[in-house]
Amino acid sequence: MLHLAGITYYIGDRCLFQGLNLQANKGDRIGLIGPNGAGKTTLLRLISGKLPPEEGSVTFEAGASVGYLEQEVLEVSLNFTVLDVALTAFKEANTIEDRLSKIYEELETTTDYESDAYTKLLEEMQRLQVRHAVLEGDRKEAKAGAVLEGLGFTTEPLHQPLSRFSGGWRMRVLLGKLLLEHPDVLLLDEPTNHLDIDSITWLEQYLQTYDGAVVLVSHDRYFMDRMINQIADLRSRRIYMYPGNYERYLELRAEQMDLQSKAYENQQKQIADTERFIERFRAKATKAKQVQSRVKGLDRLDRVEAPDADAAEVNFKFPEPPRSGKVVLTIDNLKKTYPAPAPDESDVTVFTSAQSLHIEAGDKIALIGANGTGKSTLARIMDGIETFDGTRKVGHNVIMSYFAQHLADVLTSDRTILELMESAAPNSESRSGIRNLLGCFLFRGDDVFKPIRVLSGGERSRVALARTLLTPANVLVLDEPTNHLDLASKNVLVQALMDFKGTLIVVSHDRHFLQGFATKIWRVGGGRVTEYDGGYDYYEWKSAQENETDKATAKTGIKGKANPVAAKKEPVIVEEDSKSSKEQKRVDAERRNEINAKLKPLKNQARKLEQEIEKLEKERSGLETKLADPDFYQSDDAASVVKRHGLLQQEIDTRTESWMEILEEIEAID
Repeated sequence: MLHLAGITYYIGDRCLFQGLNLQANKGDRIGLIGPNGAGKTTLLRLISGKLPPEEGSVTFEAGASVGYLEQEVLEVSLNFTVLDVALTAFKEANTIEDRLSKIYEELETTTDYESDAYTKLLEEMQRLQVRHAVLEGDRKEAKAGAVLEGLGFTTEPLHQPLSRFSGGWRMRVLLGKLLLEHPDVLLLDEPTNHLDIDSITWLEQYLQTYDGAVVLVSHDRYFMDRMINQIADLRSRRIYMYPGNYERYLELRAEQMDLQSKAYENQQKQIADTERFIERFRAKATKAKQVQSRVKGLDRLDRVEAPDADAAEVNFKFPEPPRSGKVVLTIDNLKKTYPAPAPDESDVTVFTSAQSLHIEAGDKIALIGANGTGKSTLARIMDGIETFDGTRKVGHNVIMSYFAQHLADVLTSDRTILELMESAAPNSESRSGIRNLLGCFLFRGDDVFKPIRVLSGGERSRVALARTLLTPANVLVLDEPTNHLDLASKNVLVQALMDFKGTLIVVSHDRHFLQGFATKIWRVGGGRVTEYDGGYDYYEWKSAQENETDKATAKTGIKGKANPVAAKKEPVIVEEDSKSSKEQKRVDAERRNEINAKLKPLKNQARKLEQEIEKLEKERSGLETKLADPDFYQSDDAASVVKRHGLLQQEIDTRTESWMEILEEIEAID
């Protein structure tokens, strides 16, 4: 169906591909992977015909069609409605309808029913009607609606112009149009970037039964593991094919690299031994024949290539977070409404149910749900930068750090990436790890000296995220942190989040990323938040069960129970006279005084313990500086310092435990 033979392509003086070969047959679902800059998008453009190869050929099976979804490319008028754009996929059916319309007009004006022209019109009309029926032209709106619904559109927006939608939603429209065209070879460049979890799941199911060939570039490992049946690994200017999904590729690649490494080492030893023989006996006439034989042997040798040096293992750890109280954040009576976007439209209500949310220290929460349901709004409410109808209470000693994609927009400085990061580092320890941190986010070598103003949107997003992670916060609120990260960088971030000792609230649609660290899933939708007390695998299992229950409920008419987060019954309001109201106020005042009398000594104890812990940690840090010096162990007081260091750790642990107990007591009273 698709065959690439001997493709060579240069960008400037850099050779991107050399003698590259690739074949895709009907039913193949190929995941195209490779490091950033390897040329994945360029290769898709070559296959689609948007770029010509300098050498080699791109050929398709006779009559095969190709469809290509590019990143951030919109080649359609913004005045078209969503449905209009989707319906352009039915080119042949639309052409037939236009021709039939003209035939009907001609037939209405024809008076000579015996003429050859009239007969030909009738024959053409019949032929076109049959073809239109075969194409299911009368169902094209229903088909378009089904695909657009799968990608997240509801009925009303289908009739609105593209100009009313964000770039992400416009790309969804183009993806829907492409799927409706059903090309024989489907090329997708990061198709999940603009989709929420529900839409990605729908796309997986759609593509799993796609009868053409699919070649896709994606940094969504979960999507690839469930969708593809081959991996095309683009490296060293060529493609290496592996059967199976991404998980299987990792296993096979490791085995291959091990075998190649051993073969390379053995051959290098053989070459070195041969070269030593040649050098040793080159001047001896009695060995001339053997020397020449070995020289010719080296020339004819089929050299084993050295295995590609994978990027050095990069490790990143968040700064040690300050301790917080047990309860990190409480939100009561969550209600949020945005003003109407236009005078003739109604207000937009995001959260309606006046529910309460409760977050404790150490929680690692993933906020998921369809686009537009309020995930980012909730993240901003949690951070305290978004107003809402209700109350927000932050726990003891909570320090929040917030990241969202729009923060990248403010990065327009003339300073370099490194200078900007150094200015944001709170201490010398953070500054010493800046280069390592930037490497995790794809800024290596001289990249760190690029001025901020010349960076792309994706690069600025990565800088903004890296800058956020410099702060030693104990609560991180991250809104889509994995956008613009490759698979290796995502893995580094997942490991860092797993090791993070603070509290996490993360908005993401990357399911493999969520699997790596989330211990709770909060699904946002329908004006409220529903909690799943487990990781993403548990959420999928539980939500599947709930769907089955809903189907059974629909058949029997019996309502099931919802599972809201900390749902509360609305209080019953009782009318009070003024006398009883005054008495209640007096009782409340006495109660507050009683609570404050209990809280004051406890807070003083907590403050005193904090000071003692800080003093002990400072002493421990000083001792650790000494213990890091190998020469110190030759001194007379080395043994006593080691002993004191151990005692300090015990004292810190004891006081910390007492401090946590007091905080829990304070929170219980408060």
